[in-house]
Amino acid sequence: MHNNEINIENIDDSDDYIQSLDIDQLRQLEKNSTFLFTNELSICPEDDQFYSEIDDYIQSLQLSELKEIESNSQMINKISQSTIKHKSKITGLDERIIILIETKHEKATLEQLMTYCKKLHVPYQKIMPEFFQQYR
Repeated sequence: MHNNEINIENIDDSDDYIQSLDIDQLRQLEKNSTFLFTNELSICPEDDQFYSEIDDYIQSLQLSELKEIESNSQMINKISQSTIKHKSKITGLDERIIILIETKHEKATLEQLMTYCKKLHVPYQKIMPEFFQQYR
């Protein structure tokens, strides 16, 4: 059967048509088909391995972890690059450390937090309020 003989108006018609084909017709259809999209990420196989590892990592994440990544990326987008560079120059800390302190301060070292607070004149209570809460 040729494509010009097929009258497919919607997805249900397409499904019905494919289900009506026997195995030889399906093989012929597959042989004559072309891909709409190709995955040509890179010429370098090392990059393909890298992307494959990232894919595996993302697929292994829980929904809550994916939501946290999304919210963190939105938070980072709000932080001005010029502000980060300015804070980095004042404190002597790497720009990645500044971002870490401002987004996930619990992952930063005590020394980094102290340097950040001292050089930028930020009260420790503002950066780490959980350390200053009174427990009953």
